[in-house]
Amino acid sequence: MKAVMYEGIGKLSIRDVEKPKIGEDGILVKIMYSFICSTDIKTFKQGHPMIKPPTILGHECSGRIVEVGSKVEGFEVGECVAVAPFVNCGECEQCIGGNPEGCRNRSFPSNGAMTEYLSVDMSYARKGVWKVSESQIKEAALAEPMACALTSCRNMKLQPGESVLVVGAGIMGMLNATALRDIYGQIVKIVDTREDRLKFAEEMGFSTSLEASGKFNSIVLTAPIPELIDRYLPMVKLFGNIVLFGGYPKGIKASFDPNIIHYNGIRMTGTTGFAPKDFAAATSLMNSGQLLLTPFTNRIYEFSDFEEAFNDAVEGRSIKVGIKVGE
Repeated sequence: MKAVMYEGIGKLSIRDVEKPKIGEDGILVKIMYSFICSTDIKTFKQGHPMIKPPTILGHECSGRIVEVGSKVEGFEVGECVAVAPFVNCGECEQCIGGNPEGCRNRSFPSNGAMTEYLSVDMSYARKGVWKVSESQIKEAALAEPMACALTSCRNMKLQPGESVLVVGAGIMGMLNATALRDIYGQIVKIVDTREDRLKFAEEMGFSTSLEASGKFNSIVLTAPIPELIDRYLPMVKLFGNIVLFGGYPKGIKASFDPNIIHYNGIRMTGTTGFAPKDFAAATSLMNSGQLLLTPFTNRIYEFSDFEEAFNDAVEGRSIKVGIKVGE
């Protein structure tokens, strides 16, 4: 099968690799869509300690089941699915304590998602493979980043009708804003320095500006710029939230006034990854029509054009870039 291979910093190729085989409890998924995420871009540009070349890139995907083992129950050939990039052990301190996104004993599919096929076994599928309607097959490839936004929202302990400022109108800022408004009933404003991104946000019905003023119940920093913490912390209302959503470069330090947190009772939290129930929620909400992610799926390249797709993503020309792998 064909696969997009990460060969080292700044190097990608398409290789012929062995198609995964399944056993009696295995499921083989033909990938239909795979999206490029910030982790893929960071890996391409500067490497990643957990992604060793050569390896198949990608982890945001959806597809169709084309083969099941003789002992597989609950999944059938022809069904459309979203596949989580990992599942948690369910037994460690973090899983038992209700914070499975912090699990360090994860299991993974047979390979990355920028390829024609991947396989999982039934123990994986029970936790990390979710059925989606055929009409949502493209959007379903965004279940993982949407799940990350939902996990962040859930941890904020929100009340309907509160105000939220989302800093950054990139894909994760927009997914956070969408979840906050459409699922959690928040009044959302988005700020960014790029007018093209703000125009996109306005087309989706959001209030936007180049600069923010006033006070908000919660502020979500999706842009990993440490100076933004000090800038936006004074804008958080009493007993509100400030969320560090974006991943900061290693070794970065931040400077801010801790008295604002202390005397105003502000909750500063970090968020990373997703909880399994939020991945399931993302697919359910898409299937029901309550989450409309179609606007984020307009930039799709053919598999053979993967290099142009990566150039698009690396240069930030599009809000989100996907690859159509199968038919």
